[in-house]
Amino acid sequence: MKTIQEQAKELWRETFGDSTEYIDKFFNLYFKPNYFFHLEEDGKLLSMLFATHHKLKIDEKTLPIAYIGSVCTQENYRKKGLATLLMKKAEKELKTLGKKAIILIAAHEGLVPFYEKMGYSLCGIEGIKKISYKENLNIEEEFRIENTSNFDFDFINQVQKKRNNCIIHNEETLKLYTITDYQIINLYHNSTLLAQCVAIVDWDTIEILDCFSLEEETAEILAKKVSLFYKKDVNLKYFPFREKTPSTIEMIKPLEQGLENEIYMSLNLDT
Repeated sequence: MKTIQEQAKELWRETFGDSTEYIDKFFNLYFKPNYFFHLEEDGKLLSMLFATHHKLKIDEKTLPIAYIGSVCTQENYRKKGLATLLMKKAEKELKTLGKKAIILIAAHEGLVPFYEKMGYSLCGIEGIKKISYKENLNIEEEFRIENTSNFDFDFINQVQKKRNNCIIHNEETLKLYTITDYQIINLYHNSTLLAQCVAIVDWDTIEILDCFSLEEETAEILAKKVSLFYKKDVNLKYFPFREKTPSTIEMIKPLEQGLENEIYMSLNLDT
């Protein structure tokens, strides 16, 4: 019989359709105790999920939390309550690890009532600024963008210190975005780093999933430079927002009272 890890990779591929290369990289990062949770019977994998470990900065306090994702069950065992059972098992174990809340992103709005029955509630906020390539995007030549394969953690930490009511990333959680097809793009003024973003550039409209910038103005300059370079419109997500919109799929289950605030899920924890 195949190992649980081999079965888990097959279930992931069948459920989410990702490439073998991506799956291998993901499992190299997160297939380990307290990250991978599963149910099995006589060595057969039935259901699984992954939990990544994050910090939530809220009301100037930084709290340990977990993000649950990639929940899936073998086709012949679906609609038997296994996913619910597994999530409760994971929540219990994560609470013993000191986590103060569990967050997740529902795959679609139709799943929200299912998670609400398990004690989750909508919590996310987001804001998007649209940059049109057709607009007159005159920018000083001293500003330039550059693609890179790595995050500048010292710079990102400077930005995150000024954020509140949001997910705080560390080197481990950001590694996820280095194994995808997303682009990490820096903005420089002469040789000074002003902003760093994660972007999906292959779509008709470029999506900047988050921009780490000390000033909103430089985040917009980065988005405009990206728009000019790729000759496409850009949707820029930046925090804090001038205007915020409630998310319809981002949810939280507090494991202690007082965590029902609106939360910005930096990078949307996208995979």
